[in-house]
Amino acid sequence: RSPNPGPGREEFKIEPMDFERDVSLGLSLPFRNSNGSLFDLNYLSIDQAVTNVKNLILTIKGERVMHPNFGTNIRRFLFEPNYQTLRDDVKNDILEALAFWLPYIKVVNITAELPETPAGSRPFEDVSHGIKVELTIGLINNTIDEKTIVLEIGKD
Repeated sequence: RSPNPGPGREEFKIEPMDFERDVSLGLSLPFRNSNGSLFDLNYLSIDQAVTNVKNLILTIKGERVMHPNFGTNIRRFLFEPNYQTLRDDVKNDILEALAFWLPYIKVVNITAELPETPAGSRPFEDVSHGIKVELTIGLINNTIDEKTIVLEIGKD
């Protein structure tokens, strides 16, 4: 890798731990997978980053001992009126938490919108009581890998 890549060439770095077969970077969420085994391991940095983001978003602020500001207020938004300002607040809450707690993660795209009406839904079913958040992330030292996390906040 040259220190000064030419025009049109993007410089990128790969995490060296991603190439170690016997070195896991952490545990995957959920802990129990579909085949019944416990504690799947992550061997790639991007997979561990997804797990870390899920852990951060699903933790309520004040829930973690000695780190009262770790997490988000997603669950506290659950019964608020579902206006555009609420969806903006959800996005901002996630972005602020990521910037502070997981600064190595690059947010490529984030959207918060009303979920689509599912096919075959019951009459009078109100889908406006939910928010669908799609978050595409990458790592600041890796311009190749990206993952999308879909979070559906709703009454179910």
